[in-house]
Amino acid sequence: MKYSKQWEIKGFKAAPPHQRILKVLLSPDLQGTKNVAVGMTLLPPGSKSSSHAHDKEEELWVVLNGRGYATVGKEKISIEKDVAIYIPPKEEHQLINDSDETLKILWIFSPPGPERDFIGKEGGKA
Repeated sequence: MKYSKQWEIKGFKAAPPHQRILKVLLSPDLQGTKNVAVGMTLLPPGSKSSSHAHDKEEELWVVLNGRGYATVGKEKISIEKDVAIYIPPKEEHQLINDSDETLKILWIFSPPGPERDFIGKEGGKA
């Protein structure tokens, strides 16, 4: 069995203007998973993630708490608890928290890879 406890992971603190905390929960580099990486983004009120794309990885977001909106390509969707969003490879995407509560997103990469940028790092630009 492979598992982690979110509350025990310090996480990567991204610097403004894209202030957020990224936590890698499961990864081949940590627990030896093979085809997937799982993590969490905590986006404080009024913050947003950087707009970016992944060359070969599919990404899935599941909103665990909070509200805001997401952009994927040219589409924009309001998000709230229990919404799931699929992002195909090479598609530009971004999370925006325009609410007064923390937006908590579970993310999944397949194949794994992009999560390596945050494992064991304290903070910086992401």
